[in-house]
Amino acid sequence: MVTENHSPPPNLLVPTCSKNHPTTTTTSTTPVLPQYGLLGFHIGEHAEIDAKEPVFLNTNAPSSVFICGSQGSGKSYTLSCMLENCLLVSEELGILRQPVAGVVFHYDVDSTNSAVSEAASLCSRGIRVRVLVSPSNKFKLEEAYSRLPGAAENLEIATLMFKDQHLSIERMLRLMAFSEAEGNVPLYMEVIQKILRQMAIQGTQFTMAAFEQLLDKESFIPGQRSMMNMRLDLLRSFLQPQKKKKKGMDNVFESKPGTLTIVDLSDPFIDSATVCLLFEICLGLVKENRPDAGLVIALDEAHKYLNDSPAAGNFTNRLLTTIREQRHNATRILIATQEPTLSSKLLDLCSVSIVHHFKSPAWFTTIRNHLGGASSLTGTSTELEKMFESIMNLRTGESLVFAPEAYVCQDELLAPQKLGAGAMKMRTRKRVGLDRGKSVLAVNRN
Repeated sequence: MVTENHSPPPNLLVPTCSKNHPTTTTTSTTPVLPQYGLLGFHIGEHAEIDAKEPVFLNTNAPSSVFICGSQGSGKSYTLSCMLENCLLVSEELGILRQPVAGVVFHYDVDSTNSAVSEAASLCSRGIRVRVLVSPSNKFKLEEAYSRLPGAAENLEIATLMFKDQHLSIERMLRLMAFSEAEGNVPLYMEVIQKILRQMAIQGTQFTMAAFEQLLDKESFIPGQRSMMNMRLDLLRSFLQPQKKKKKGMDNVFESKPGTLTIVDLSDPFIDSATVCLLFEICLGLVKENRPDAGLVIALDEAHKYLNDSPAAGNFTNRLLTTIREQRHNATRILIATQEPTLSSKLLDLCSVSIVHHFKSPAWFTTIRNHLGGASSLTGTSTELEKMFESIMNLRTGESLVFAPEAYVCQDELLAPQKLGAGAMKMRTRKRVGLDRGKSVLAVNRN
C-alpha cells in the first residue's frame, strides 16, 4: 500500500508479494520500495485485489493517515502497528533501512495505569521511549508507566520543561490568553500585548526574566492581576530555572531515529485548551529539531483535546500546515480518534483514511461528505445503507481503507492500479509488541 502522493515508476507492480515482501513482478524478488512495513491483509471482495493479499505501508515517503472508529474497534491498535513499521527493525514486518523518530501526543484526565499511552508499550520490543509529563503529575504517571514490561530498561520519564529560547513572542501571546477555552480575550492581554510588542521592536532574544520585569512596572486592577498570576504560575511550572540546568534536558526536543517521545499531559490541573497550547509549542519545537531521516507524529484519542476551543483550532491549523508541507519537512502524521467530526479539513487533507467500526449516523454523514471514495460509493439510498451497514458490521481490527492514491490493485494484465474512488476492507496485522489497549473483561480468554 503506497501512501505517497507521487506515482511510482510505471514498471512497478503493487501489491504483488512474496511472503512479507512486495516485489516488482510475480516472479521477481526486487523490492518495490526502499522500505515498507506490513500493515494488514485484504479481507474484502474487491475484484482487483486478491483475497488475503498483504497490505504494506510505505514508510519511506511522508504521508498522512486519519483513523477513526468507536472505542474498542481497533483504531489505536492500527496506529501502534504503523508506529512499529516506522520505528522497529524487524524481518517479520518488512524492510526498515532507516527508522524515523516518533512523537506521540497523549492526554487523558484519568492518569491511572489504564490511561497511559498505548504507544509506550513499544519499550517491550527494545525501542527507547521517553515520556515528557507535566510537573504536577510526574510522580503518578511515573508510577503508571513503570509497570509496563520493558520500562526498566527502555523507558524514561522526564518533566516537560521549556527554556527561554523555546518561547517566542507568538508563543507567549498564545500562552498568556487565559480564556482560550471560551474564546474571550482577558482584560490584562492589552498590557501583555504592549510589553511583547516592545520586546519584539527591540529585537532581543525573549527571556522570561525580562518579560516579568516589564510586567512588574505595570498597574493592574486586583481582578486582572489575580487572573494573570494564575496563568503565569502555570507557565512558570513548565519553565526550566536558569540557575538549575537538569542533566539530559538540553536536548529534550531532539529525537533520534528509532526512538519514541511521548508528550503525555494527562493532569487534573490542566484543561484540554491548555493542553492544545502546549502541544502546539511542542510540535513546533520537535519539527525544528527533527533528524534528517524525518518524523512520524501521532495523535492518539485526539477527540479528548481537539474540540471546539480556539486553542484546539490553532493546534489543528498547525497540523494542517504540517500535512500540507509534509513532503518538504519529512513528516508523517497519524491521527486516531473516535469522532471523525472533529475536523473535516483533516479528513480532506489526509492521504489515507482508515474507518473502523462505529454506529453513529452523524459520523457516517461526515465520512460520506469528506471522503472521495465514500461519496462515490453512496450515490443511491441503497448504496448508502449498504456502506453504513458494512461499517457497523466490521469486527474489531477490521476497517475500510480509503486511499485514492494507493497502488493496491492490479488489472488483468497485472499492471498496478490505484484504489481510486473505492474502498478496501482490511484486517490489521497482529502487533509484534505488547498490546496495552485490549479490553478488560470479567472473564478473559487466552
